Amino acid sequence: MGLRWINEYIYGLIEHCKSSDIYEIYNALNINIKKIPKHSLMIEDNEALYMRDYFNQETVFIKDNLDFQYEKFVLAHELGHAILHTEIYQAAYNKNLINKGKLEKQADYFALKLLNIEIDSIDYEGYTIEQISKSLHVSEKSLEMYSY
Repeated sequence: MGLRWINEYIYGLIEHCKSSDIYEIYNALNINIKKIPKHSLMIEDNEALYMRDYFNQETVFIKDNLDFQYEKFVLAHELGHAILHTEIYQAAYNKNLINKGKLEKQADYFALKLLNIEIDSIDYEGYTIEQISKSLHVSEKSLEMYSY
């Protein structure tokens, strides 16, 4: 799979932060987590939004109504963007230059690996993608990279 290079980032991150706990990683990296109302226009139809301002302050704005386990997945996904896609902010002026699908797939892979979520097809035989995602507390989209 073409995403295995991300594993090295994860190993280095865990080593640097001396933890694999998503909240401890955010704390060690000084990335703020701000919970906002679920109907906030700021994040529209998304669960969260990662932002870096002109002073390099990093914040993830996240809906305040997410299940705790799913919140961890969403935070790990956004951390994937923060670590893997630093170049986006230079290219943000021309959205046509950004392959959003590829970036989302990378962030999903990052989140699944950081949270150590493995999917054994035997354990989930006969399950739908929706059932698997609810069981693992991840997005359905993140499971598309697995073949069943």
